[in-house]
Amino acid sequence: MKLFFISGEPSGDLHASNCMKELLHFDPTIQFGFTGGPLMEAVTKTKPVIAISEMAFMGSEQSKIISKK
Repeated sequence: MKLFFISGEPSGDLHASNCMKELLHFDPTIQFGFTGGPLMEAVTKTKPVIAISEMAFMGSEQSKIISKK
């Protein structure tokens, strides 16, 4: 089975990595792809498609992006 997780900030990285750990207890053959951080990277022993450190933004910049749509 292949699963893909998406997280855009550290708390999402924490929750997704814990979910991945639990899923691996049930099926150690699961393959993960992800957009996330170092915690998911540690669980999967693979690099993220996009690291959260490369895409993080916050505050008014986010509002500007949303309001342009």
